[in-house]
Amino acid sequence: MKKKVLRQLSMKEKVSYGLGDCGANVAVAMCSTFLTAYYTDTVGIAAAAIGTMMLLTRIFDGITDIFMGVIVDRTSTRWGKARPWLLWTAPFMALALILLFHVPGDFSSGGKLVYIYLTYIFQSCIVYTANNLPYNALLSRMTLNVNDRASAASIRFVMTQITTLIINAVTAGLLATVGWFVLSFVYGIIIMVLLLICFWGVKEHLDEDAETGLVKVERVPLHLALPALLKNRYFYIQTLLFLFLYIAIVSTGSTTFYFCNIVLGNIGMITLISMAATIPAMIVNLIMPKLVKLYGKWKLMISGAVLMIIGYLIIGAAASNVTVVLIGVAVKGFGMGPIMSGLFAMTADVVDYGEWKTGIRSEGLVNSCTSFGMKVGIGVGAAVCTWIIAIGGYVGTAAVQSASAVNMIRFGFGYNGAIISGICLILCVMMNIDRYIVQIQTDLENKREKNRKAGE
Repeated sequence: MKKKVLRQLSMKEKVSYGLGDCGANVAVAMCSTFLTAYYTDTVGIAAAAIGTMMLLTRIFDGITDIFMGVIVDRTSTRWGKARPWLLWTAPFMALALILLFHVPGDFSSGGKLVYIYLTYIFQSCIVYTANNLPYNALLSRMTLNVNDRASAASIRFVMTQITTLIINAVTAGLLATVGWFVLSFVYGIIIMVLLLICFWGVKEHLDEDAETGLVKVERVPLHLALPALLKNRYFYIQTLLFLFLYIAIVSTGSTTFYFCNIVLGNIGMITLISMAATIPAMIVNLIMPKLVKLYGKWKLMISGAVLMIIGYLIIGAAASNVTVVLIGVAVKGFGMGPIMSGLFAMTADVVDYGEWKTGIRSEGLVNSCTSFGMKVGIGVGAAVCTWIIAIGGYVGTAAVQSASAVNMIRFGFGYNGAIISGICLILCVMMNIDRYIVQIQTDLENKREKNRKAGE
């Protein structure tokens, strides 16, 4: 008789899982904080042109997510359906980052823009999609235990927040020494190593044979998975929540460089602002597993959205007062912790809810739809940043910016985030999957136990 597969994750697996997102987040931090500034101030491309490019490519990126979701659901290897993609995409994640930050200087303006389009599509629409969508699907295949998922997600976000803090703290200083190309090369190698550690350190325990360790994956045909997905009401809300949350994060995050350089007059403030946002979020994530047990993810996410609104309003009212800006950023950081870790953990719950309601389990397709919202949100967020500063009349090569440019940078970094976070709050209120989660977990565990006994 086969032993029953243990559903509890080891600390090694939780940390290894977090390292996978640390690797991807090196690229995310570079792109969200520095890429727009690199294009406008170093390469010399107009902000409006960059914004349009990012929007168009991210919409295409959302479409490729759907195809990748289908591919993941049809993937069947001895390692499972999601985990092997970490191995396959690791070297390409490194290559893509290097290409992004190496626009040839001898190209014409038109040639540079074509190069930017091609490399941005390669990085965001192909390589990152093939890596990050399976990664996000991985948690739902590692365990059915809701508290275990919350713990893994919290550890993940503490680790990624540390990664973001380090990248934002050291990048500006290193640029003056080594330049964009060398820096992107070093970061690319780090990305690849972290993804490989994640691959070797985790397992897909769902459908795993307890004796051999091999994973037997049932392929889900699209004609069954798609109708089941459309009956899952939470996937619609989840997709929209990812969309607007990432519009808020990226539109304000991409404005950080301009805010510190133009409004505060000190580019080094990026480090302090990053610390003010990251440390509170880390503190919250460290205690998130206990908070989830007491209050559930839903209530914590609502509280997080409220704090984000308050934080962005404080930033908007602060003008160039550094102390008030840092207070607002810290309040926003305390809100970002529960909403980010809760949202990604809840994606696995949406997968479970779909199987519970329809009998069809589709990690790939569910995560492709939520990833669609995230990717389009990243594109729209980056575009919103460039459009806002373009409306203000920002000119990257100008020695002094106009008053309207300064005011629009302030708006983009503060009040813009408050408006979008208000939409996120409404969606969080609608996302109460916690009311079913205990019954879902019990029924799915019983289903798997019944199938196991039937197979003996």
